[in-house]
Amino acid sequence: MNSLLQRYQRARALSELLCEPLQIEDFVVQPRAEVSPPKWHLAHTTWFFETFLLQKNNSDYTLFSPHFPLLFNSYYKTQGTHWIQGERGQLSRPTVKQVYAYRQHVDEQVQRMLQKELPGELHVIANTGIHHEQQHQELLLMDIKAILAINPEMPAYIPAQHKACLEVAEKFIEIAGGDAEFGVNPEQGFSFCNETPRHRRFQESYLLANRPVNNGEYLKFIESGAYREPFLWKSDGWSWVENNRISAPLYWHLIDGAWYEYSLHGDQPLDLNAPVCHISWYEADAYACWAKARLPTEFELELAYQRSPAADQGFFQASQLSPAIYAQGDNFYSLCGNLWEWSASPYVSYPRYKRPEGAFGEYNQKFMANQMVLRGGCFGTSRDHYRTSYRNFFFPQQRWAFTGFRLARDL
Repeated sequence: MNSLLQRYQRARALSELLCEPLQIEDFVVQPRAEVSPPKWHLAHTTWFFETFLLQKNNSDYTLFSPHFPLLFNSYYKTQGTHWIQGERGQLSRPTVKQVYAYRQHVDEQVQRMLQKELPGELHVIANTGIHHEQQHQELLLMDIKAILAINPEMPAYIPAQHKACLEVAEKFIEIAGGDAEFGVNPEQGFSFCNETPRHRRFQESYLLANRPVNNGEYLKFIESGAYREPFLWKSDGWSWVENNRISAPLYWHLIDGAWYEYSLHGDQPLDLNAPVCHISWYEADAYACWAKARLPTEFELELAYQRSPAADQGFFQASQLSPAIYAQGDNFYSLCGNLWEWSASPYVSYPRYKRPEGAFGEYNQKFMANQMVLRGGCFGTSRDHYRTSYRNFFFPQQRWAFTGFRLARDL
């Protein structure tokens, strides 16, 4: 069995594994526009393989359903019209059973294709589809959490595996600057176009925190009155705080004067040593201002990753779906595979970037406006999906994703 087929089977099986703890009623809920129902994720990732691999390889291929391209295309304008993102939860049909039948139908045909060596272009499409599904597995976990969190019972997605996080004192580590290369190394294999081209730039020496900001430190930020102090916030951030009455991270709440945090393991007393999670860029930036520090640029983070390779304690582990603190070499903790960490860098293209032709040109480039870069992967990231050059991106007000941050300072 070739490795591409094995990776395809693993990726497809993991999406369904992530849905096993759900009840049938959970599959259609959409609490807000940025959150997609689990049923939609299962169908959309299948639509991707059907549209770009099966149809491209066989002009006689018959769609599983003529309505599915409208329902399960996400944003590919080159592939026709699509359902409005914020209205995906309005549809009770197709049923969950029909979506699983769709997956089985497409899987059978794709696996037959992958039993043979694919020509270059189709191999790229299949590999991209696998990584695309892995992206949606992170989103699926984020969305499941958002769906369950709106229920007043705050049900657990999986049984509690919570262990108190290791207490680690914050310190700043000097990273020597100089000329360095950034972006994907072609020898590393797969990458998304926004990681290209590899290029050189000069990086000043800087100080980077050995660990992410934790809940205890962020609680002091709250108790200082920071959410009522406009001086700490960007103008748009302050408007966001006021208009939405923001006063704490997403999923934090007070019970009889004590702070609790909703997690995928259910409601838990706030662990002061755990990395603060579900933070917007506005909040991370305001905290950095309050702490008399700053957010690192995406290049400062990437340089740290290059010099302190990722350890295996992070990334996806089915029994431990929560941020943690673990040693990662060179005195760093939880540098990769823990939480996506906000950077100070806007999401723009690299020098000499060339957008891919065709539909895949829509994959990344069209989003290069008004968003900020995050780095490092998270506990929902599959280990074989991550690269030190990986660039994630979200709008600065978004915080339903598994996001945190660490501080940087100038020398």
